[in-house]
Amino acid sequence: MKIGILVYSSQANLRSRWLPSDIKMLANAAKSQGHEVKIFRSSKCQLFYANSRMRVLYAGKKFPVIDMMIPRPTVLDNADLELTLNKHLLLMGIPMLNGYMPVLRAKNKIRMLQILTHKGIKVPKTVVLKRLEYMDDAIARVGGFPVIIKTPHGSFGKGVAIVESRRSLLSSLDILWAQSANRNLLIQEYVAESEGRDIRAFVVGNNVIASMERQSTEGDFRSNINNGGTGVSMELTAEEITLSLKATEALNLDISGVDILRTKNGPVVMEINANPGLEGITEVTGIDVAGAIIDFAVSKVKAAADHKALYPDEEPEEVSMQDEPNAVI
Repeated sequence: MKIGILVYSSQANLRSRWLPSDIKMLANAAKSQGHEVKIFRSSKCQLFYANSRMRVLYAGKKFPVIDMMIPRPTVLDNADLELTLNKHLLLMGIPMLNGYMPVLRAKNKIRMLQILTHKGIKVPKTVVLKRLEYMDDAIARVGGFPVIIKTPHGSFGKGVAIVESRRSLLSSLDILWAQSANRNLLIQEYVAESEGRDIRAFVVGNNVIASMERQSTEGDFRSNINNGGTGVSMELTAEEITLSLKATEALNLDISGVDILRTKNGPVVMEINANPGLEGITEVTGIDVAGAIIDFAVSKVKAAADHKALYPDEEPEEVSMQDEPNAVI
């Protein structure tokens, strides 16, 4: 089977011979199962429209025939614009893990909260506002200081701060607003009983395939492993497994990283990541997460209708492996 991996990393798009570790893990997992792998860098794709037809060019050539595309959308700003490529590929009939709209829902924290609460899924107390005059009321509604303040778009612990007093409030706001042109802010309760810990449940299809507890480092409330947090493998409760699967289904994602907080009133979903990291949870749990993603991708292709008829009449031109030195790893 021909599996494509779509890279959005800005570093990968600038450095022709460099790839993120998660891309290498996916490519190696696919190769070990006997599949052909092609790496696509988003910056090399051109969307082409003519009359009533649409195509994607890659490095100025016709797009290769592939059976499944696995995008890794490390996009924070202007996601609806940057991920138009994903939508274009879907409209061409290329099967894909995590569609265009599900990813956008997950990348917008406000939209994510709307969907989760509409589906009856518990989340931390949160107020969304734009004007400072409503800040005191918002802080009171979520339980008072300390509070977590977030921007609507952010990942890997970026765009989030803990505010422990009014004195530190304004400086935190200046920093967060400087990171985003959007004036919306999420004021969220700080769950003291979590003590800097959260749970990452990695969902593939209809299964939680791996889970770990993450602990923040001293002096930092963020538990992301990217920010120096540590992780240990753990077993989820039946309630936490159900919560993770329902949250993933609510956003219509194929794969996700569901972040859960254990509160005195039971588990709540803090966030859902549509592009969860692979390296940390693989190292912590010893589970072949990349291999599980490839297995699911293959099963999805087999369940899908034949998509090749949606390509142009002539056979698409293959991109030479020499054009993309890291196409197979």
